[in-house]
Amino acid sequence: MFVGNFFITPHAVRQFQNRIAPWLTYEQALHIGIAELNAALEVQEQRPTENGKAFYIRVNGDWQFRAIFVAGEEGTKPAVITILRSGKGKKRKKQS
Repeated sequence: MFVGNFFITPHAVRQFQNRIAPWLTYEQALHIGIAELNAALEVQEQRPTENGKAFYIRVNGDWQFRAIFVAGEEGTKPAVITILRSGKGKKRKKQS
């Protein structure tokens, strides 16, 4: 089981697969999302979205993406609601 600082919704995992790495399984995409977000939290700050209803964090590791999330209620983790492309990403090329 993978533990991270965010709850990543199934929709966000599927968006990661669809937009960034369609060759990955659901579990692989979830693991990468958790690992990359944990690493990004150490160097990136969260920023509000334009409408102010959510926040985003930019991941600049091997997989470049933006994670849009809403703050968790007291005692719960923030929830990643979708994943957007960002940059070119070293591993984003199509699988041969």
